Amino acid sequence: MGLCEKIVSDVVVCDEIFYFEHDEIDVPLGFDAPPGSVLAGTVTVTVSQCDIDVVEDALVATVLFIVQKELLLTTPAGDEFPLEFVERLQFVEEFRKCDASVLEILGLEPEQLRCHIVRTAGFDTITLDTDNDTFSEELTIELKLKITAEVQQFFKLCSPRNTANISITTLQ
Repeated sequence: MGLCEKIVSDVVVCDEIFYFEHDEIDVPLGFDAPPGSVLAGTVTVTVSQCDIDVVEDALVATVLFIVQKELLLTTPAGDEFPLEFVERLQFVEEFRKCDASVLEILGLEPEQLRCHIVRTAGFDTITLDTDNDTFSEELTIELKLKITAEVQQFFKLCSPRNTANISITTLQ
């Protein structure tokens, strides 16, 4: 009989890609922007917190993003005006490909579930309105999540074919 070793490993319970939408309309610039100005820059999205819960029979992810925008408005005359914004966005989404019944099948408790971020991506569209000195933004965040759980499992170290039982002879 082969020896067994108890090890801890992660089991993937579910994985899914989510798309989070956040629109802002008529955000004031705080100064006059001449016609022909251009607004460009970088938006950085960071997952600050991700929690997995069981709500009724659904697996639910609560995700907190920190969104940092570093924009630059350039006028036709070449003048540049930096704009910086930081905001927190929280979303609650239900997994569609699996539900809480998988916990019973795998012998898991909700407290064992962890959120694993696989990938964060997205795109952002900004529209400048120089008539009203505002801009509007359509931000889409793509997030691939896995629900994992740490479990203890027994694994055989050796194949039974490579194992031999040897009789013990007692001398008197």
